[in-house]
Amino acid sequence: MKYLAFFIGFTLIGCSEKEVSDNSTDKKEPKEVVSSGFSHRVEFKENLGWGYQIFDGSKLILNQDHIPAIQGNVGFPSKEAAEKTAEYIIMKLENEIFPPTLTVNELDSLDVLPKN
Repeated sequence: MKYLAFFIGFTLIGCSEKEVSDNSTDKKEPKEVVSSGFSHRVEFKENLGWGYQIFDGSKLILNQDHIPAIQGNVGFPSKEAAEKTAEYIIMKLENEIFPPTLTVNELDSLDVLPKN
């Protein structure tokens, strides 16, 4: 019985999501979000736009400065678009889909592509 309580407690702790606080009011400050063993960080790069990084613990496993699957080096149009894409990539990693590639159709369904 004590093992069951430990397992339930461990599962609840392991499944919780934690947002690393940032006291900055600048919208261009990087923000890191931790979910399971993976985390992501979104950041703005001048002359490019928004991008994201994916970490496994403290190890950087993916640095995405531009929107994948489309031509050119175009950053995401907003912080929210980069964040939504990073969260989708983490979902793929958590489901052991590696490499976590993206298609134009997936990006379109996430509504993260720049508007023409």
